[in-house]
Order: sequence, then structure tokens, then C-alpha cells
Amino acid sequence: MTNNVNMLGYKLKELRTNKKLKTMDVAQNLRIDQSLISKFESGLRIPTKEQLESLIELYEANSVELLNLWFASKVMSTIKEYPHYEDVLALVNEELSGYQKLINKSKQQVLSKPLMKILNEIDVIKKKIDALKPLSKTQLLKLNEYFFTDYTYESNKIEGNTLSLQETALVIKEGVTIGGKSVREHLEAINHKEAIDFVNDIAKKSIHITERTIKELHYLVLKGIITNDAGKYRHADVRITGSKHEPPVFFDVPQKMEELIAYYNRYQKNLHPVILAADMHQILVGIHPFIDGNGRTSRLLMNLILLQNGYYIANIKGNLTSKLKYYQSLERAHVHGQLSDFRLLVAKAVKHSLIEFYDLVKS
Repeated sequence: MTNNVNMLGYKLKELRTNKKLKTMDVAQNLRIDQSLISKFESGLRIPTKEQLESLIELYEANSVELLNLWFASKVMSTIKEYPHYEDVLALVNEELSGYQKLINKSKQQVLSKPLMKILNEIDVIKKKIDALKPLSKTQLLKLNEYFFTDYTYESNKIEGNTLSLQETALVIKEGVTIGGKSVREHLEAINHKEAIDFVNDIAKKSIHITERTIKELHYLVLKGIITNDAGKYRHADVRITGSKHEPPVFFDVPQKMEELIAYYNRYQKNLHPVILAADMHQILVGIHPFIDGNGRTSRLLMNLILLQNGYYIANIKGNLTSKLKYYQSLERAHVHGQLSDFRLLVAKAVKHSLIEFYDLVKS
């Protein structure tokens, strides 16, 4: 265990040596006593976060690697005297957020019976819709106009937009300005409609999803609203209002996003598309990579995966009851690692949209 705790010290010494610096040089740079540098490297003392950040800058080191070692050292130094520390670490692993649990998964996933049941029902409805294809271009255009406008309204409503469905339709289709509504609310409607049209277009082209795809979605959602941050990962830590979930620190975001795409690549062909879509939403919003617009971007990504696989959009409603269930299921996933509730919520939304789509097509 001593070796585990001192991995940070070994790394700090290695970095200093590689830079051909003496402990005195480092101490002067950090404006601390020289003896502290020796204690850092021997494992007798753990640097403060501010001191570590100064060392990262001085050594031009990998910040993620050093911070991971620093956090590990802090944890181990706290529990090292406890005889059952391994049990504690196991409990910590169980309490990992849902998005991190999914990222770490490498084995075949087992789905619950209720979830399997609804997935089977979804696939039956999808086969009925497929049997009615091809739809005429005019029919499909009208259906998309109806569903995409409704989806834009509901997705924005979840985030607090107060435009009604009719007002949303007027803003999108006719460019009408609604009195008493903010410029931001108008832009949210226009931007989201453009984003869902973009999703629909790239779904037809079977474009492989990458980090760039997600950034493009986010840019469309936020352009003209917070232009400087549109399509860019956040450069500050964030907290989610009303949630106990703490998204990763901002400097971990690029790594987490790489892991998100790795998860997509790993399960793209051996996980039911509805579950994959739900998981990608849950992981993305758990990482919270953007300063704003994470919810809308996550739902757009989810629906891109559904459309790419021949399903229809999952339109999660923005009314108070539905919104509360949506947030509660995400909270259970992120804080307690309970994945099934959110997957089931998304599956039910997909089923509802498919039934509505089928009823309109066959009529």
C-alpha cells in the first residue's frame, strides 16, 4: 500500500529529474521550503492542489495523470490505517456515477426483463412501420414537420423555454416574433429546429459519430446565444442546479469525451440501438462537457442514433410530471449508478413516438 500512496512522489521526482532541476530550484519557483519538495517526492507529504498545479506548469506535465495520482494519494492517505480499506474502495466503486460505470463497461450487458419486454414491443411496431415503406416524400415531409416541431417545443420546454407549441411553430415556420418572449427563447426554437434538421440529414448519410459531430450539434444549439462557447468544451467547473451529481473537472472533459466515443464504438453493433441511444445521452449529460446546452445536445445525440438505426425520435415531454421523472431517473443513474430507470424511460418515449408515427402513417 505504501508504494500505491507514493506513486505520486515517484512521478514528481521523475519529472523534476527529467527537467534537470534541483529541489532548491523547484522550491524557489513554488516559494516554499526546500524540505517540502523532498517530502513530496518521498511520500511523506502530499502537495496542496495549488502546489500541484504549479508543479504541473513547471514540469510541463500531463495534468490528468498527475491529478489522478494526487486524488489517489489523498484517498489512500485517508484510509490507509483502516484494516478494511479494500471494502471501502469496493463501496466507492459501487457508488460511481452511472456515466462512469458505463464508460468502464467492457463485458456483455444484461438487460432487465421489463426492459427486454418493451424493446421487443418497440421492434414489433418498427416492423409494422417498415412494412408501410417507402413513404411518399410529401407524406414524410409533413410527418417530420409535425414531429420535429413538437420535439423542438418539448426539448426546449424541459430547459425552461416558455414558448407554447403554437408559438414555437410560428417562430420556426414563419419567423414570427412573439410579444413578451425573450430573444433567447426565439433563438432556442430556431436553433433547435436547425439542429434536428441537421440530425435528420446526417442520419440518412450513415455518418459515423465522433466528438466533432457532438460539437457541431452543440454549436447549432447555442449559436447566437452564447456564441463564444458554442461547439467548445467548457473551461471551468460546473454544478447542476438541484442535483447531487458533480460533473468531472473541466480538464478531464476531453478524456471523458474520448471515453464516450470509445463506448459508442464498443457497443455500436452489439447493444440494442434504443439502449445505446439512452446510454450515450446519459453519459454525455453526466460529463456535462459544455457550459450550457448539455441537455438539448444529449437529446439530439440520442435521437441521431435512433434515426440512424431506423427508429424514430424519442420525444421526452416537458410538462412538470414528465420533466420530474426525466430528471429523477438521470439523478439515480448519475448519483447511485442505477441505469435501468433511465433506459426504461427512453424506451417508453421511443415506443410512444413510434405508435404515434404508425397511427398517422396508416391512416
